[in-house]
Amino acid sequence: MKRLVTAVVLLAVLVGVCIGCRWELARLADALSAEVETFSMLTWEGNITQAQETLLAAREGWRSNRTLLGAVLPHTELDEIERLFEAALQAAENGDLSECRMQAAELRALLRHLPEREEPSLANIF
Repeated sequence: MKRLVTAVVLLAVLVGVCIGCRWELARLADALSAEVETFSMLTWEGNITQAQETLLAAREGWRSNRTLLGAVLPHTELDEIERLFEAALQAAENGDLSECRMQAAELRALLRHLPEREEPSLANIF
């Protein structure tokens, strides 16, 4: 009986951790996506300095959660998002507004895709 109770408790803890990670990933992706959207809006307004500050804050938020993200996501996606942050910042530094908006759109799309990727489905298993 003890083994059964232990197994059920461990399974409940595992399910709780999985749900918590998924919820945290969705929350983080939404927050970062909103900051990247703000960056894009600021570039449309021509406010490149404030846009850079916004994107730097988003990148810092991304990096501060790197441990959690590295545990639940493939490193190829983490590297791709990091590359997109750098490309958008470089475009902002160069003053290329159209490139900023393009990089921001790609970054936003990838960030929005992260929680979907972790949804339990047969397509994600195979």
